[in-house]
Amino acid sequence: MRIKYAFAAIVSFLTFAFVTGIFNTAPAPFANEAQAAIERVPLKGHFWKKAKGDAVIKDLQPGQKEVTISASGLKPDSTYTVWLVNEKPKSDMTGLGTGDYSFKTDDKGMGRYTATVPESEIGKWAMFEVAYHPDNNPANMKDMKIALKGDLKKAMTKTR
Repeated sequence: MRIKYAFAAIVSFLTFAFVTGIFNTAPAPFANEAQAAIERVPLKGHFWKKAKGDAVIKDLQPGQKEVTISASGLKPDSTYTVWLVNEKPKSDMTGLGTGDYSFKTDDKGMGRYTATVPESEIGKWAMFEVAYHPDNNPANMKDMKIALKGDLKKAMTKTR
């Protein structure tokens, strides 16, 4: 009788284990958060000195990074774009992510933007910049003003 119960228990456990994937041996790209590198780049107010934020860069999967920009102290209900910038040897910039690289702040001047980029792209740039668009048109680069800046090279050097 004990053997029947033991056998039934083992069969039940194995069925449960295979159905729920307990024995799934395929490794996840980053099995735990400790394996996924995370860098934090402080963003400081440039146009409005009280504005501030962070760019958090984390491994999404091998060869890809997720960048999340969180900002506060910006002009409420306004449009901003996010840029990767080099000032030396020549001035150059590209939008972070895809689309129009924009986000809109809420009624308290807080905003958030997330993009996925190739890891190799992050290493090419020196700074993050968040630009304010007074006319709320992210395509109008003529009147944009830099609201926040963050030293990407400095932050990336610290973590290596």
